[in-house]
Formats: sequence, C-alpha cells, structure tokens
Amino acid sequence: MRITAIGDRPMALACRAGGIARAVACADAEEAEHALTGALAEKDIGVILVLDRYLAAIPGPQIPGVYPVVIGVPGPSGPVHGEDTVARAVRRVAGRGLPGVSG
Repeated sequence: MRITAIGDRPMALACRAGGIARAVACADAEEAEHALTGALAEKDIGVILVLDRYLAAIPGPQIPGVYPVVIGVPGPSGPVHGEDTVARAVRRVAGRGLPGVSG
C-alpha cells in the first residue's frame, strides 16, 4: 500500500523530502478536495495525509472502507482544533483507541 500526501506547497515538499513519492501541492481546500477524491478512488493507497486546515474545510469525505486511512496533519501554525485525527484513525483501523489518549 502506498502513502499519499495532500497539502500546501511547503507540506508537499517536506513530504517528498521525507520519502513520500506522491505528494500533491494544492493552493486551497477546493483543490485539496479534488485531490482527495482522486486518491480515494485509487485501490493501492493505504494512507492519505491531508493538511488539517484543508481537511477541516472538506465536507465529510466518503471513505469506502477501512482503508485508506485519512489523517489530518497540522501545518506550521499548529493544529486545527477538534478531535485528534491520529487517534481517530487508529480507532477506525484497530477498533480501539491509543493507550493514554482519551476520546
């Protein structure tokens, strides 16, 4: 399974530098929504990292099953407030929460 990253230009560059070959740079949440829709349609993607401010602006993406796991990644200004997306993703895949993390 592959990993895809969707975010602004700095996030895409950082992800590529970190070894994520498919990193899509988007100018705004609308472009990110189109990129996310395309990534969700690909069967070999297991994890999709999305800049959290873009993910917060996308109205509930319809994820077809357990995979791919969609995780919001905070930008340089810090995380968008709300549920911890990593804990939510683990709960969705594993059926339980992370030890020591409430919610």
